[in-house]
Amino acid sequence: MTSPQVDPAVSYLTFLSTVSDERLARVAARRAFVEMKVTFMRSAALVRGSAGPMLQRQVRLATEVDQLCRLSDSLFGALPPDAEGHRAELQYHLDSVFPAGADQEPSPR
Repeated sequence: MTSPQVDPAVSYLTFLSTVSDERLARVAARRAFVEMKVTFMRSAALVRGSAGPMLQRQVRLATEVDQLCRLSDSLFGALPPDAEGHRAELQYHLDSVFPAGADQEPSPR
């Protein structure tokens, strides 16, 4: 006797219906942090000289978004001039965490 095939999408939707909104929000926040940290790690890998390994270590040790935000000025300052794409990606993540208010303009980096 074989068991009936269960559609993974239906199974996932059933799971989601049993999970609280609070837990889903925590999972989404964690996922956003991990994406942001990966972006910071990729950017820190481009930094030349002794600042590169130091920034990579600090990013690796970060466990909260605010720790990454405190490193952002150092990282922006240490990135090579040809890393515009990385700068834009970093700024995107920072803006998604701390969006500029209606009366403020985003800070140019």
